[in-house]
Amino acid sequence: MYYTHITFLMKTYPPSEDTFLLMDNLRCGKEVLEIGTGSGIIAMECAKRGSEVTAVDIYENAIAELKKRALEEGIKMHVFLSDLFENVTGKFDTIIFNPPYLPGDAKEIEDLQWAGGGEHGDEIIMRFLSDAWQYLKDGGEIYIILSSFNRIEEMKKFPYRFELLAELKLAFHKIFLYRLTRA
Repeated sequence: MYYTHITFLMKTYPPSEDTFLLMDNLRCGKEVLEIGTGSGIIAMECAKRGSEVTAVDIYENAIAELKKRALEEGIKMHVFLSDLFENVTGKFDTIIFNPPYLPGDAKEIEDLQWAGGGEHGDEIIMRFLSDAWQYLKDGGEIYIILSSFNRIEEMKKFPYRFELLAELKLAFHKIFLYRLTRA
């Protein structure tokens, strides 16, 4: 049992500095969507706080493990497979995305948990930003982690107001937590 859990953690993005930066600064709305839920720790925390949560990921193993953990802990939430918004319907008060923000190309689907964002680490983020506003309720918020590798000034051309909530210096780059609202 212990070995299986460890194997899962090695294959699914474990909670790290970026996860905790999000959790420390997040306000979960009434209806929450977490894109790229990974371990599901943030989605589960919002559900524990009383939010109606939808958690999606492109990685089948992450979805299967999160469904299992939520059931074991008696946490009700909608968990399903989706490439960003591909299988998502409805609008949300809060959208959360801790994207793959490091430069590089994903060779396996597991690599998309941290890299695979292309030359600047932001190709998936740009896809997300082009669609996210359509899933946001009036007055809703998006919480997103970005990196100093990313083209943040380019991102600011999307129809959002960007508010920097926190930043953290890591070994070879900085990460930033932004709250976005519709412009």
